[in-house]
Amino acid sequence: MIDYRKINIDIIPIILASIAAITVSAFARRIILEMGYDTGTANLAFLITLGICVVAYLVIAVIFGHLTAKVFNTWIIPLFLFIAKLLPKKKETTLQVIEDNDTPNEKEEIPKQSTESIRQNYTKLYIEKQTAKINLFLKYSQWTMVSYITLDEMLLLDECIRCYAFEESLPEGIITISPIKLKNPDMFHFGWNMTNYFGFPKHDVVPWLQQVFTELQELEYSTIYGKLGHTPTGKQTIPIIDDIPKYLAELNI
Repeated sequence: MIDYRKINIDIIPIILASIAAITVSAFARRIILEMGYDTGTANLAFLITLGICVVAYLVIAVIFGHLTAKVFNTWIIPLFLFIAKLLPKKKETTLQVIEDNDTPNEKEEIPKQSTESIRQNYTKLYIEKQTAKINLFLKYSQWTMVSYITLDEMLLLDECIRCYAFEESLPEGIITISPIKLKNPDMFHFGWNMTNYFGFPKHDVVPWLQQVFTELQELEYSTIYGKLGHTPTGKQTIPIIDDIPKYLAELNI
């Protein structure tokens, strides 16, 4: 917001003269247009009139400079400054707080929180929340897979799940996992349970499944995607679970 009280008084005559010159030039341009001339001629008339006004102002400033200055200093400038004083002051936006150990008159300004600080706090809260969610799913994963993969494979699977939850790429050159006694539909269900739990798009989990489980590497993307939430005929070792927290609570895990 402009503070009009800080305007240099020497600029006021120039501002007023500029407004008057532009107004007169615009009026001249309008007259030319009403007389039937084209826009180019009207614009030329505007520029010529503006130039004449500028020259006239300079002549007046040189010849009657003293008188003009007296008029401005005596009447116009005091009136302008009086109006400026009536304008509302800009409100201070700095927040202040009274410390518990201070007297009522002692106040300390609270510095504005920087964008970087806000971003860091948000990132910290997101990581904490996502970590708690990951740990819960790892309980499900370990309970479900412990009988079908080795300890090293379990540790690798935990790491791959963390990468998926934080939307990070899997480590390069990882050794794929080969669960025993599990069929492809079981791993489809495991992938669907994971993506449903974290709330990510279903198509994102397909490449993850193909990178993690050996038996799924040779399957087509469309085959895996089409069977993620599909329950085939016959009993499956890993069922589809819509609510992982409720499922674990029922098992007292």
